[in-house]
Amino acid sequence: MYYDGKWREILSNREQRTASGVYNFVTQQGVILIRKTSAKVANSAIGHVDLAMGREVDYAGRLYFSGRTNRGILRKWTNESGHYRPAPDFIAQACLPLELFQIGQFNNLVSVSPNVLSQKKYHD
Repeated sequence: MYYDGKWREILSNREQRTASGVYNFVTQQGVILIRKTSAKVANSAIGHVDLAMGREVDYAGRLYFSGRTNRGILRKWTNESGHYRPAPDFIAQACLPLELFQIGQFNNLVSVSPNVLSQKKYHD
């Protein structure tokens, strides 16, 4: 949630925390869902597919927030997603500040057909 100039994470118990560090995000129909990359459920990391509940997304990637004295301030965001792998051409669908976008660094790139890159939605 973006409120009063800062990003906040809303936990399942409705507790709010000012964002700090690295988060996974997905955008679905103009709504941005985020979760800290270190978050786990039953010792399994919560990834992009979990955030999207297995549904299509408009965009997916990572958010990088300032820490300590500047919590809640978005420094940059990327298209880093091990599952969805969105093309940089569609960054407007992320609903995030375009000037803060940086192309993600993937550990291993998957060959994607041009037909997949022309789609607006991303799904497995």
